[in-house]
Amino acid sequence: MRSDCNIEEKELNSIDLIAMTHPAEYIIHKYWARKPHNILASYIKKYFSPNDIIVDPFVGSGVFLAEAKKQNCETYGFDINPIAALLSDVTTNPPDANDLSLQISSLINYAKNKYSDLYLIHNKKIRYLTHYIITKCPSCGKEYCVNDALKKGNFYYCVNCNSKLSFNFENMIGTKIFKITDIDNKEYVNEDADFRKQKLLSNNCSYDKCYNKELVVNRRILAFPGMCHADLFTNRAYMILTDLFKQVENVENVSIKKSLQLFLTSCVAQCSRLIPNRNNLRTGGPAWTMPGFWIAPIHLETNPLIHMEARAKKFIKGISALNENYKNIDKHSEIFNIPMQEGMNKFKDETVSGIFFDPPYGDNVPYMEFSAVWNNFITNKIDYSKEIIVSDRKVFKSDWNKYQCDIDNAIQLFAKKLKSSGKVIMTFNNINPTAWQIIINAFNNNSLYCISANYQIPAVISTKSQMASNTSYIGDFYCVFAKDRNKKLNDINLFELTNLAKKIILCRGTKAPKNLVYRTLILFLLRKNINSKFFALLDDAIKPIATKDKEYFYVRPECKDNTIKPLKQILIDTAQKTLMSGKQTIEVLFKEISRNTTEIGTPPIQEIKFLLNGYVFFDNKYCYLQTTNENQLKLF
Repeated sequence: MRSDCNIEEKELNSIDLIAMTHPAEYIIHKYWARKPHNILASYIKKYFSPNDIIVDPFVGSGVFLAEAKKQNCETYGFDINPIAALLSDVTTNPPDANDLSLQISSLINYAKNKYSDLYLIHNKKIRYLTHYIITKCPSCGKEYCVNDALKKGNFYYCVNCNSKLSFNFENMIGTKIFKITDIDNKEYVNEDADFRKQKLLSNNCSYDKCYNKELVVNRRILAFPGMCHADLFTNRAYMILTDLFKQVENVENVSIKKSLQLFLTSCVAQCSRLIPNRNNLRTGGPAWTMPGFWIAPIHLETNPLIHMEARAKKFIKGISALNENYKNIDKHSEIFNIPMQEGMNKFKDETVSGIFFDPPYGDNVPYMEFSAVWNNFITNKIDYSKEIIVSDRKVFKSDWNKYQCDIDNAIQLFAKKLKSSGKVIMTFNNINPTAWQIIINAFNNNSLYCISANYQIPAVISTKSQMASNTSYIGDFYCVFAKDRNKKLNDINLFELTNLAKKIILCRGTKAPKNLVYRTLILFLLRKNINSKFFALLDDAIKPIATKDKEYFYVRPECKDNTIKPLKQILIDTAQKTLMSGKQTIEVLFKEISRNTTEIGTPPIQEIKFLLNGYVFFDNKYCYLQTTNENQLKLF
């Protein structure tokens, strides 16, 4: 159904959609929080028509506008974060891939001709160098590398005086190269002349200071007082990066220049000190995945020239895919690095068909502060005071009151600029009841009401999410809001929420992850258009039947109920019914399970496989019922 659909339409059944992993065009950069393109495309197809004006006021990675452009919509995006605006611009308005490939090759050849000699040991190209952080005992002043300190559990202590040592940037007085790995993965640890030369080159190279700005101080992301952009890199790597960014500034073709800037920023994190040496990896270590400026006690210095060559192939592949996507599209997207308020006021009232709203995440993730690792290379003008966020950072403080005011103003602008038949598609990766109450209250105060609400489990669980035991449930809410001045909100008895929470927990035994319980209750409130005040009462509803710790709700002993069907049995029954007639794709089984578990919280595919072990066999794509003989599969 398109943008002229009426407000009483049935909701988009997103449980019929499985989130796909990102194709080449959406992984040209490391920027966070991309939404699955196929899910976004399904919403665009349902609610909008070609030539509709579609706006993304917090454009992020640009995936939504790219998918809207593919469907021939007229697209506009705004973001106060410079790297987000740059990524979205290149994603929606890519240059010719062949022209860009020539320019990237020229840039890399320039770097190789000038800097290859800096990364040689015994005439072999260096892949990466492994550094120890050097710190000083706060009591006796003795200097330590992490391998020299006394380790007790997860902590390190001075051998002389037993004082606790901290191997982080705040206490770092230098680093020591203790291992060099060449292009053939041969390791060097002996201190010969070439090895000592590398130590000097790593630390003593001079760089252009034009990009070296101080980071916004925020201990929560390990940005300490006095910490500067260059501190995230070795002097040698920073010298090479700054030189290449200066070269790109002289490129005349604007589209090529932006794409070259984006290409270089896509290499930056892997060329920094933010790559820990985990499990003695021989491949250069993992990419930067932690949301903060953590310089590990043992970290890597990657040869930028090798990484750029490898990265260039992926980048050009993505740009080529974008060229193909837009081959028959005549629309040009407009992306601006400006605040949302300024952007929305570019439109006349009641002219916008659709708005994609991925709200700033309250006190969850300070994306713009993290983005300094890229932004300092492409701009010197960032106005943090206009950021919509809740943060306890030392400057540009922003509390929940300011967040509420900013969200109110944003949604008021949405309502003003939307056509009477327009829609706001909101996706939100947050279970904070305070943030939800603020957002839903702002929608309702502007006569915008939820006509569809779903919860989408992602195709891939992020590294950050995997590090906590209860985060296999992290995904995104998808809600659609439409104008209706006559709509009335619903109230409920709090006891109804209490009973639902009890069912969610007890079907999983005696405990359930807090974020699972919250997101299931939030989805219930959204679907029934319950008054926003109830979002603030979730803990009050759960308290009579459960206690909690940092990660879980535990049902109170007196509230146990043996009549509640276990989740495992629900999955077994669904699998038997779905697979009785023969093998099916895993996607088909997941859809059926989603339909039967929406009220109690749909589990991710990993948990489904675990609970169905012994009942269902899963291969790469299909699933089968297992026979009573556990060594045989019932093949159809």
